[in-house]
Amino acid sequence: MNIAMHIMSIQHQLVLAIDKDPDLKKMLHQFLSLCSLSLNSTNSHIFLIKDNNNNPAYQLNINHEIQLKHYVSFPMKKSGLLSSEDTKLFDLVNQFFQNNRDEQEQKVSSTLYHFFKIGDFGVLTIEREKSLDQAIRNALPPVLNKLAISTIAAINHHSLVIEIKTRQRVEEKISYQASHDFLTGLYNRMKIQEFLASAIDDCIHQEQTGAILLINLTGFKNINDVMGYHVGDEVLKQAAVRLKVLIKDMGIVARFNGHEFIILIESLSLNNTKAQSIINDVIADIIYAMEIPFEFVEGRFSLSCFIGYETFNNASKGVQDILKNASIAVYEAFKRGKDKALPYNEVMSKQLNDHISYTREIKQALAFNEFELHYQPQYDHLNNMIGAEALLRWNNPLRGYESPAVYIPIAEESDLIMQISSYVLQQACEDIRKLQQLPLPDTFKQVSINISAKQLAKHDFADTIILAIKKNQISPLHLKIEITESIMMGDIELSIACLEKLHDFGVECAIDDFGTGYSSLAYLKRLPASLLKIDRSFVTDIHKDPSNHAIANMVIKLANSLNMEVIAEGVETKQELDSLIALGCYQYQGFYFSRPLTFNKLVESLEA
Repeated sequence: MNIAMHIMSIQHQLVLAIDKDPDLKKMLHQFLSLCSLSLNSTNSHIFLIKDNNNNPAYQLNINHEIQLKHYVSFPMKKSGLLSSEDTKLFDLVNQFFQNNRDEQEQKVSSTLYHFFKIGDFGVLTIEREKSLDQAIRNALPPVLNKLAISTIAAINHHSLVIEIKTRQRVEEKISYQASHDFLTGLYNRMKIQEFLASAIDDCIHQEQTGAILLINLTGFKNINDVMGYHVGDEVLKQAAVRLKVLIKDMGIVARFNGHEFIILIESLSLNNTKAQSIINDVIADIIYAMEIPFEFVEGRFSLSCFIGYETFNNASKGVQDILKNASIAVYEAFKRGKDKALPYNEVMSKQLNDHISYTREIKQALAFNEFELHYQPQYDHLNNMIGAEALLRWNNPLRGYESPAVYIPIAEESDLIMQISSYVLQQACEDIRKLQQLPLPDTFKQVSINISAKQLAKHDFADTIILAIKKNQISPLHLKIEITESIMMGDIELSIACLEKLHDFGVECAIDDFGTGYSSLAYLKRLPASLLKIDRSFVTDIHKDPSNHAIANMVIKLANSLNMEVIAEGVETKQELDSLIALGCYQYQGFYFSRPLTFNKLVESLEA
């Protein structure tokens, strides 16, 4: 009776140890420690199947190639050696496991091992000085069965915990990616809209003002184009860090679009003066921070920025209205150039709508052939017509002839300038072909056309000109292209290569509006240009304006030193003409000689 009670006590203690902890390693460690007490073991071990991630696993269909791996021992060391590093024990356990027996007793040297199967996935090993009584061995199967079931439950619990944590991490990552910009780590456009919607509500309930500041980095495109996108990305990262450090807890910083950042500031006073003072301070700090050069291995890069902002303190403006207004304001600041930051006002929307409407009219003008070329004759000091400049005119059905000063800048902001330039090139070549069929005066040399910056920036620019000349079967000597010095500030090497290719083909080049841009004499002497044009602003009142007289004199001498011809634009009086002749300028165009003429009128002038 006492033996039976003893065995039941051992079973009870071991079973209780099995269910004490859902953590597998803790549970099995507790079980082995009770084995030491209840079964008088000197050492006890559990070996289990492990998956590819070295986590415990179970497998009901035994694969005889599977080897068990050490999982836990009590105590962890034997004779100073970790049981997990005992290769002899490892071999004994796996031999028993491969033999597919339920239990086995084996003596090796002075150590007596008892091996017991744990389901189809593990082995319990008990080391004793003497064999276990058969009665105790007979009582262990229910305990081992319970151990197998609890081990599987613990493994499943562990897997479930890992799966839940993994799913939480994935969901957190998805949530983060949905609300943050992948490059800078700032909030993205979608998230800032959520914050803005909440800020509008807060302004209503807490009686405060909020502000949205939209920041556009200028000069960024040049970094991308010249240095590559990897450098551009680093600039954006550094800019993001600067803005976060600057704003701190004052507001929320987000990347809005491309090289645009946006800042939401809340909790401003309803007092407009106080709110504006804080906004002004923030703007000044942003401009200063963005103008500090960005340092990289590739070099040192300087940027600036324009800022448009809109304030709100009630529900009269929605999220999209506020963002649109800030965008309009930053566009207006960029367009003006002199104002680094501008608040939105309704006049800007009207101007933008007019701009959009005017752009639409330009598209219609191209579609319905409303553009035409007029030609301003060019003369020498002997009153001989030596050429003509092609000037674009738009006969608007509603407003009559429009000034190029109005529509060309608008066209240059879009690809419409490319369509207009294509029309000018093609029409000029067609008119030159007609002129070639006339008995022209020997003095008449060329028709000049103006080239836009976007045209010159295209790699196929020279080929386009050459193709138009060949298509219309005209002499390249009869076409001259005019470029302004400021458009050379792009890819100078590409520009020079294109102009040299045209020069080799026979097309001459003139530098228009000389002295009004930012030309470098080092580049100027490399250009295959044959003519400098003195801008009209330096010709006006040259006979009584010492500054204009000095500048014109400088341009003429520079042209002579470079073996280039020189022509003066905007000559309107006899006094201006006489002053230019006295300085050594012998070619001119302007109202004194002739206003721009239609092609037919130009032909009549040539035939007169």
